[in-house]
Amino acid sequence: MRFEHIDRKMPRELKELIMEQKWCSSFLEQGVAFLDLMTDQKYLAELNRHLLLDEKHTLRLIVSAFGCEPFTREALEKQAALRMSGAQVALGLVGLRRAGAIAAFRKAWGEQLFILPEDAFAAWQLLLFPSDQLQSGKEDMDLELWEAGSAGQLNISDPAKSIHPRGLAQQLFHFLVACNQQLVLPLTNKGTLHKKQLQKLTEHLALPNDILRSSGLTYAFRDVYDEPTALMIEIAIRMGFLSINSQGDGYLFNQQSCLKWLQDSYARQQGQLYQIWRQLLVPAPVWLEHGISWMERGEYGQWYEVDIIVKGIRSCCSLGGQVTDEASLRKAIMTTWMVPLSVFRFIELGIDKEDHLWFRWLITPIQQASHNNKENDLRSSETHVEVRPSLYVQPDFEMLLPPDVSLHTEWNIAAFADLQTTDLVRTYRITKESCCRAWEKGMSSEEMVRMLHENALYEVPAHITITLEQWGEQAGKLYIEEVTLLRCRSEDIAEALLRNEKCLPLLGERVGGSDFIVLREHLTLLTKCLEKMGFNPRSSRKDKHAEVSNTLISSENQTGGLCYSRDTIQLYEMDTHLPVRDELYPDMQDIPVSWIKEFRAYHGSTRKEMIRKAIEWKSVLQLRKEGRNRLIIPRILREERSGWILEGLEEYQEISLASEDWEEMKLILPGINDEGVYM
Repeated sequence: MRFEHIDRKMPRELKELIMEQKWCSSFLEQGVAFLDLMTDQKYLAELNRHLLLDEKHTLRLIVSAFGCEPFTREALEKQAALRMSGAQVALGLVGLRRAGAIAAFRKAWGEQLFILPEDAFAAWQLLLFPSDQLQSGKEDMDLELWEAGSAGQLNISDPAKSIHPRGLAQQLFHFLVACNQQLVLPLTNKGTLHKKQLQKLTEHLALPNDILRSSGLTYAFRDVYDEPTALMIEIAIRMGFLSINSQGDGYLFNQQSCLKWLQDSYARQQGQLYQIWRQLLVPAPVWLEHGISWMERGEYGQWYEVDIIVKGIRSCCSLGGQVTDEASLRKAIMTTWMVPLSVFRFIELGIDKEDHLWFRWLITPIQQASHNNKENDLRSSETHVEVRPSLYVQPDFEMLLPPDVSLHTEWNIAAFADLQTTDLVRTYRITKESCCRAWEKGMSSEEMVRMLHENALYEVPAHITITLEQWGEQAGKLYIEEVTLLRCRSEDIAEALLRNEKCLPLLGERVGGSDFIVLREHLTLLTKCLEKMGFNPRSSRKDKHAEVSNTLISSENQTGGLCYSRDTIQLYEMDTHLPVRDELYPDMQDIPVSWIKEFRAYHGSTRKEMIRKAIEWKSVLQLRKEGRNRLIIPRILREERSGWILEGLEEYQEISLASEDWEEMKLILPGINDEGVYM
């Protein structure tokens, strides 16, 4: 869950409590946004300096054991068992909530859950584990490129076998071209695309099912959609290219939104898709969350050893007991994360002469790009596609598109040519059928010719230009146009419509005595005009074509995608209650003040009372013998024939003490009398 979602659910009183804190208010006065304040490393470093020791220890344990996954207080106490008392954990949670570092939610049946914001995780990882730094990468290395062979291993193989040389953006492009070529995208009663249409949409997809499956991607309609198809639909929905229509019986394709995306650079297109893929997998298991964050510290184009990432994960997860052997961890992060990234061409994998695995980014990692989002968005909105010669037009009506041809140019080519090969150099062929498809979409032969001349590196063969012009002339002589027929019950009604000044411009050619041809673009206005005249025009069919043409799709109003969200905590309401001291130590007024004020030698029965109270409150005992102090987290008071035994923890070790093992004692209550006392 990102902090922006937490902020939306946060009541005003709690937000004001956080903002009133000294470290926070000073930055707010300088104009720093609240969202940046709670997620940016620069500001969180200041918060870290203000945290109390128990709060720091609690936060470090949360980052190590849970990452961004929801957790309960009981689960955190279990992880903290060897290091902190339950009272210290409870106190740390309250302090962290008051600071805004974590948030609490409550399920309908009362169970409380805590969460660390996803977009603050990388900053906290760096602040709380400062010794675990990613070493500088290497630019030039003698590596043999590796390539994904199957879900469980990497095999050196033919690069074209399982990794598309252009990556995920090119795959999405072919899917979007196919969507745009369909007149409608109807859904079955079950809510899925029809099988025959699916075949057309996914004809040129080359994503391996097993590799996507191994990443843990979960989605609806698994009996209909395979992993590559589900991923394409999910991305298209998240990008605002597809949306369910108002009737819920079909997808609408938003060409305007698609064209805007196509105008961006290929690197940024890939970067956007990386962010979506990342969102599909987070909140991830804590070891993977640490691995992702470690990798994203890497710089574009620099080689980093995979084992450095594995060691970093083990180091960061050691507090939470999430450590596994390096071989298993290496296989897990390769299978779940790195292999899919290499398939999508977000990273490249290589092996050195010692058989060590390396990776490098082929895009700018999200952590570096995220701070410039506003600037990037502005630059993106001002992007103008520069038309420059970049493709080869062959005499046999084939076109070769080198790697540097933009997707926007390729989109225009795909409008009137058929895709032949999807390699690094894409091949298209112009046919009479492909031109017919373009004419039906409103593209003229003149536009096709102009497109070729503007983008061809060399002169377009003359016979291709002549052929396109001839095809265009033939197509213009006879064509089928889809129109709407307005039928009147009598000629008198038809005459009445002609006399209406507002209706007249919207009526097309009169057919017979009582019917009119109406152009599609006039249908909506004419319907309103007829209704004002007192008529109630009824359509004999659903005009889905008009709906597809005229409906504007907003990404903010789109329905959810196919993939199941891992962020289930968004379903719950925020818990705004912050416990006070009396809730942490109920009936505290009933114990003698001396128990928490000073060291004393107590009678055996009083000792047992103090131990039981410490266990009840999950607090700490400070014991002294011959001037030596010991801090004990009591767990059990066990009665035996020879006497009673105190079992607990001391300096991360389990211990057993008899009553003669100490002389004086004091009850330590974290947050009350623990100043100067360190566990």
